[in-house]
Amino acid sequence: MTSLRKSVSSLNLLATFESSARNGSFTVAAAELGVTQAAVSQQIKVLEREMNAALFVRAHRRVVLTPAGRALAATISGAFQQIAEMIDTIRQPVVPDTVSVGVTLAFNQFWLLPRLPEFRALHPHVKLRLIADDASTDLRHARLDVAVRYGKPPFEDARSVASCQDHAFPVCSPALLDKLGVTPESADILHLPLIASDLVNPTWMPWRAWAKSVGLGPALGKASDLSRLRFNHYSDTVQAALNGEGVTMGWQVLLSNALREGRLVRIGSFGVTPQERHHIVVPAGREPAGAALLFLSWISDRLTREVEPAESPAPPVG
Repeated sequence: MTSLRKSVSSLNLLATFESSARNGSFTVAAAELGVTQAAVSQQIKVLEREMNAALFVRAHRRVVLTPAGRALAATISGAFQQIAEMIDTIRQPVVPDTVSVGVTLAFNQFWLLPRLPEFRALHPHVKLRLIADDASTDLRHARLDVAVRYGKPPFEDARSVASCQDHAFPVCSPALLDKLGVTPESADILHLPLIASDLVNPTWMPWRAWAKSVGLGPALGKASDLSRLRFNHYSDTVQAALNGEGVTMGWQVLLSNALREGRLVRIGSFGVTPQERHHIVVPAGREPAGAALLFLSWISDRLTREVEPAESPAPPVG
């Protein structure tokens, strides 16, 4: 297939031709394109020279397409229309008072969604667009106003506006402990079924790293290798724990609702406080305003004021 860029020296020539052919006038085309009539005339001459064919017959105060010009105009008009329709299909509409928020799947499911009614009651006119994705996103190029990110600043693409620590410890459902005949205090983590998850973010703590931090040595790490359940999303890991399938790594902030409601319980007293934190971030070089500022203020305050101290934490790790 012949490359379009090899067929003409500049795609601007085709845009100028399309406007001239549609309007039947170099003068009207010039006004539409924001250039002079002489510039349009010159570009048409260049295109005709490259095509080795006359595309217009110059008449008094108007131009008329030649047979070759009509054939080219029909093709270009159809192609431009298809391109315009596809752009309209792909382009996300710009809606006033809309805030685009980027979060991980787990943060969205376990922390943000249960608290959204509070924000919506405070600001019913604000429209939210939630983009839940565990993949790393460069905020300088993404169409996001606010994002929640776990890590350690500085971030090259974003500025942290607020942050809070989190604490990691084993959790499971009360039903599992009842089934095994043990209590949260007496349960031996080395003899409980562990649920593992693939870590998209390397700063999230796997069982091996947690065991090393709390002084359990290689024993728990070896047990985690034999986990009978493993998921590629942390959200599924937590759901399996809620269903009584085993023990997962719990995060105090992330799972605060389930812990407070007793759907999950903490096993033992050992916890780890990583140096990484949950950060509310905005794209670098862009100041939030309007609806984005309202959401930013709410989520920053909401996240930081509900943090509770960890019980018997191990030294921070990072």
